[in-house]
Amino acid sequence: MSSPDRRTRRAALAALALAGAALLGGCQVRPLYAERSTPGGTEVGTVEALGRIAIERQTDRFGQSLMNELIFALRGGAALADPVYTLKLIVTQQKTELNIQEREEVPTSNLVAITVSYTLTENVTGRVVAHGTTYDTVTYDFSSQRFANLRAQRDAEDRAAKTIAQEIRLRLAGALAGTN
Repeated sequence: MSSPDRRTRRAALAALALAGAALLGGCQVRPLYAERSTPGGTEVGTVEALGRIAIERQTDRFGQSLMNELIFALRGGAALADPVYTLKLIVTQQKTELNIQEREEVPTSNLVAITVSYTLTENVTGRVVAHGTTYDTVTYDFSSQRFANLRAQRDAEDRAAKTIAQEIRLRLAGALAGTN
């Protein structure tokens, strides 16, 4: 390789590195739980902002379980003092029989697929701060005992509620940390 080719290659690599640095120059890295300004202009941490989210009341059993998990995840179970945001949840649930016992045509295990769409809205302005969809699938064994089947399904739904609540909390924390 001749000397002019090396210089050209080095110049091209330097130009590429400079262009990459210019593109990344506008990026910010901040801690997720750092303080940020609210619509009123006061500095608030992400944890405090999460504690100011009111959750729309749910009417079905799984929705109530999810709402309770979210209350615990967002504010540690504490009472809501001054809501700044409202979280709306839309829950869909589907149950599928996975295995069928031979000759008796009775399911031996079930799968529950739960999808939750959420929207976080600022109360004062009505601005949508975050929205998205998350899901979880859980399985449970099916037996000949009716109460055991009901309890197994509820336990599976409770596991899904815990997982979905943590996922929503993480996404909301990211959205609240990004608003200034």
